[in-house]
Amino acid sequence: MTDALSRTDEPRAPSIVWITNPDNYDPRRHLLLQKEGSDRVNLFERNGLPVRVVHSGDLVPAWSGGAPRLYLDEEDLLDGGHAFLLSDWTWDAGIGRHVQAITRTIRAAGRVLLNDGIRDAESLGSDKLAMCHTAAALGIPVPPTVAVPFGRYARRVLTVVDRELGPGPYVVKPRAMAMGFGVLKTEGPEQLTAAVDLLAPAALGAVVQPFQENDGDVRVYVHRGKAVAVMLRRPKAGSYLANVSEGGSGASFEGDDRVRTLSERLAAGVDADYLCVDWLLTRGGPVFNEWMTVSAAYEDLPEPDRSRVAAALVTYVRDRIAAGS
Repeated sequence: MTDALSRTDEPRAPSIVWITNPDNYDPRRHLLLQKEGSDRVNLFERNGLPVRVVHSGDLVPAWSGGAPRLYLDEEDLLDGGHAFLLSDWTWDAGIGRHVQAITRTIRAAGRVLLNDGIRDAESLGSDKLAMCHTAAALGIPVPPTVAVPFGRYARRVLTVVDRELGPGPYVVKPRAMAMGFGVLKTEGPEQLTAAVDLLAPAALGAVVQPFQENDGDVRVYVHRGKAVAVMLRRPKAGSYLANVSEGGSGASFEGDDRVRTLSERLAAGVDADYLCVDWLLTRGGPVFNEWMTVSAAYEDLPEPDRSRVAAALVTYVRDRIAAGS
């Protein structure tokens, strides 16, 4: 994914500054993931959108000289007329706080932050509980979702889960992660208790949802209010994660039109010109899972959907840069 890129030293011309967190990955996995990130860089650069890639750890956010600053060594990246793309999910609380400082500094400077593009990006950009609240208010089918309290209070979630979700099985996942990281299926209360005990010291924040039998999940790509492609993702044999990055497979999807209509409603509801919405295909119909903005992968789509989504992504980025917001 996007975090897999290595730092580059490009000329100081205005560009997309892609701020990554390679510390999210084991270095060996990091190497395997570089290709997809490089494909995205090549897409932008072929379309006249030069990219600089920098490591979040190399940046120092500040207020100095009467303005926000974002220093890369001696250079203030906010001086260059750049747009920014920030990989903002992480399993590390320290990195998360630093990324938050970078995000707020870019916003304070009035620069284009491409992975915002959504109403209330601070809470809706990655928080799965906030997504469920918002989607449900728009009439979207969402799963029952219970947030886990912190530290020594974490087990208080168990009574609520038993009452609201039943005896299991359950899915436990971090509230603000991606790519299937930390998603755990637990069969019943004992396993759920152990999962909560292990998660609580990590300070990630987690949610519990019922595990729903499904035929895979679909990702709908919405641009300018219209679904432009739908990808069906299925887990590999014996697995419960459909993420392609975790061994699942992707293919074009021509089925249930409800996922298209519901995805378009969501995009309009959160004021997103470009939104990628994931759904579980359950026996009762599609159920909302989560959404992403420009960081969502499209490279596993077959043609012509792949080219259609790539064109939509480039158009979206150009529009945001041209608008300056």
